[in-house]
Amino acid sequence: MIIEQFELGKTATLTMYQGETGINNGPQKVVLLLPGGSYLYVSKREGEAVAYEFLRQGYTVFILNYTTVGTILGEYSRNDLYQYLMNLDESDVIGSEFPNPLIEAANAMKFIRENNHKFNVDSDHVGIVGFSAGGHLAATLGVHWNSEWLRELTGFESYWTKPNFMVLGYPILDYALNEKIAEKRGSVDPNFKKMTTRVTFGTELEEDLVQKATPKNFISRDTPKTFIWHTTGDRLVYVKNVLDFANELDSKGVEFELHVFSGGEHGMSTASEIVNRENVNIKEWVPLLFNWLNSHIKKDA
Repeated sequence: MIIEQFELGKTATLTMYQGETGINNGPQKVVLLLPGGSYLYVSKREGEAVAYEFLRQGYTVFILNYTTVGTILGEYSRNDLYQYLMNLDESDVIGSEFPNPLIEAANAMKFIRENNHKFNVDSDHVGIVGFSAGGHLAATLGVHWNSEWLRELTGFESYWTKPNFMVLGYPILDYALNEKIAEKRGSVDPNFKKMTTRVTFGTELEEDLVQKATPKNFISRDTPKTFIWHTTGDRLVYVKNVLDFANELDSKGVEFELHVFSGGEHGMSTASEIVNRENVNIKEWVPLLFNWLNSHIKKDA
């Protein structure tokens, strides 16, 4: 296996995982993987474990370590994250605030396509995979990839950033909706809410950016085919996030597949022993995904 890391701006990094098939055969299918972490950090549990599932299927995988407090600190504890945030001035910019991670994801897509010959990957088969906050990031790229707004932010043409397909695992897709449900169910943690709002949107909530960060508002015929999975037992990101998103995909005629599994906590990742979240029922999302990809997504280079 080949593992290489590349710098992507001041703090973000992109790590490539490529198996023997990527070395010896024709151009390979590729995914950009965006782990979650509430925009506070980038989850390791949703990184390598997921990457290996794609490697087994002959994909080359790039994991984006987008800018978060955890990215900045490097080695850290949960207390370190909290202390960092407590010491910030209101005017301080972390880099995790929307839309900066979206710009980093767009730059990562461009980097992959610009270097397609070097990495022996198929530029017409570049998918994006995200979990939780990473699912939010993937979905925002999926709906905004060809917008003039994003083009102005990145400074390059939209064809560089287009995902050929999306895979969303328990994604947070509507912050206002999720908060409303949490308040109704009496499960709001004020301190956690304050921190996640700060790292995601900054000290002032700009309505225009909050709207742009709600991807269901921008689904169109140009939104890529999408595979979504979630669990009913998730008490951090509620399942209505994906139900509403899927409904909008359907209304716009975008092909999708949605699986909602009973039970399961937030952050199941592969739902396997390797991530200490083994669940025989929920881990079926992996073979279901590859069945869908093989049936609906361009396979040949």
